[in-house]
Amino acid sequence: MPNLHEHQLLNAQALAGQLAMAVAARLHDAIQAHGSAALAVSGGKSPIAFFECLREQDIDWHQVRITLVDDRCVPRDHGDSNALLVRTHLLQGLASAATFVPLVDEAGPAVPTLDALTDRARLQWTAVPRIDVMVLGMGDDGHTASLFPNAKALANGLDLGNSDRLIGVEPPVAPHLRISATLAEILAAEHIMVSLGGAAKQAVYQQALQGVQDALPISHVLHAQHPSTHVWMHA
Repeated sequence: MPNLHEHQLLNAQALAGQLAMAVAARLHDAIQAHGSAALAVSGGKSPIAFFECLREQDIDWHQVRITLVDDRCVPRDHGDSNALLVRTHLLQGLASAATFVPLVDEAGPAVPTLDALTDRARLQWTAVPRIDVMVLGMGDDGHTASLFPNAKALANGLDLGNSDRLIGVEPPVAPHLRISATLAEILAAEHIMVSLGGAAKQAVYQQALQGVQDALPISHVLHAQHPSTHVWMHA
């Protein structure tokens, strides 16, 4: 896979710092080329160190839109909200000047249906017509974004002919309904950064490198021959 660039770091903190500098450089280039830049990030606990390094990078954050690769269908103040994670750990310091475009932004405890939330998210994303940098994570089951193995929506999410940029997902095991970018939307990004840490995830990554398999959705990204896919990992 000649277009896949691997970066092996010593530990999580080194990965966070190096990934933050790489993302910031590409956002800076996009601002220079287009006058603005768009960044889509993933949630969970592992990106926190990366967010805290990225928010102090000296770029023109006023010209950056930040959104999410996926989010859980929960209220904005829920502990599992990726939007809350971004507001708490990324939209601080220098990066507080960026514009945030959440996928799910419900203020009250009553969350609408998955279809209604998906429609809202698609409307929100009209403010982000182009994504310059897409930062993906990977679960131990090989899922990326919220493209989960065995999910009913997986085939739709992996269909490169699907014109929807976002889909609703009901994970077969993980909690909460989700909104997720499709594979086509991921591959439409100018730069794809995959971040993974630990021996278990590296083993899944090595398995995914063996070939495209729906059981490991990340494999569809790794084998797509995207012109700028970088994998950042640590032991």
